[in-house]
Amino acid sequence: MDLEDVPATLKHIAEKEPIDESMSLRIFRGLDQERADTKWGMDIENPPWLEAVHNTQSGRCFILGTGPSLTQQIPLLPHLDNETTWTVNRMQFWGDLPFTPNNHVVAEPGPIGGWGRFIFPQYDFPTAINRIAINWWPVTAPGWLWVPKAPDDIQMRWEGFHGLGDTLPPIPTGWASPLTLSQVAAWMGYDEFYFLGIDTTQTGQAWDAIQGRTANPRNIRSILECFDRANRDVRRAGRKIFDCTPGGRINQEGALEYVPLEDVLEVKGEG
Repeated sequence: MDLEDVPATLKHIAEKEPIDESMSLRIFRGLDQERADTKWGMDIENPPWLEAVHNTQSGRCFILGTGPSLTQQIPLLPHLDNETTWTVNRMQFWGDLPFTPNNHVVAEPGPIGGWGRFIFPQYDFPTAINRIAINWWPVTAPGWLWVPKAPDDIQMRWEGFHGLGDTLPPIPTGWASPLTLSQVAAWMGYDEFYFLGIDTTQTGQAWDAIQGRTANPRNIRSILECFDRANRDVRRAGRKIFDCTPGGRINQEGALEYVPLEDVLEVKGEG
């Protein structure tokens, strides 16, 4: 199946969101795979742990952002204790999370201090089974695993979703940590991706639905375009990708298909 066989489905971003000025950085159209094969010209090797986990997993995983819609799903979330889960950033602030994540990830440089020697504590999740930092330079913080990241002009909406094949370059940004990290999950072998808490708004967090904010404003247009590209690439590879965020911008704009979490978990009457 060619990429063109899976059409873009975004509905309204051209009307509602401003043009992203970083589009001017896109000067390599048509050379995406060639650039990926050369690791974007970066002299960097994947750490041994990352090579060792390639295609060692299978099945589905649940990837959580920190959006306020999670509070609508509290009765369902305990069922994720028996699933593979990924969390991001300041999730530890939300005291109502009813399970310990398998993997906790930071995918931006802000949470990382001392050139990789430590992670700022508000972004840590010490009880997570694995803690992973996706970053441009090596992260040596005790207890953390490092995944190389491409510079931010290497973006998923242009360069595609990586982790679906047998080579993994420094991974492109998806402009949203849950989407960026999903490439690592794909590399590990998971073939069904379910996103929660990716409301994609400028305000609201699970721990403060009214006044909670991200550290920096979101570039919503870029996020939507990256999810749209991920949707097409993942489906073209024969894998599944869905959004379980009720009322979330990603599914409202058509970048991902919405499926209720209770339907995925086959749990009725608890949502």
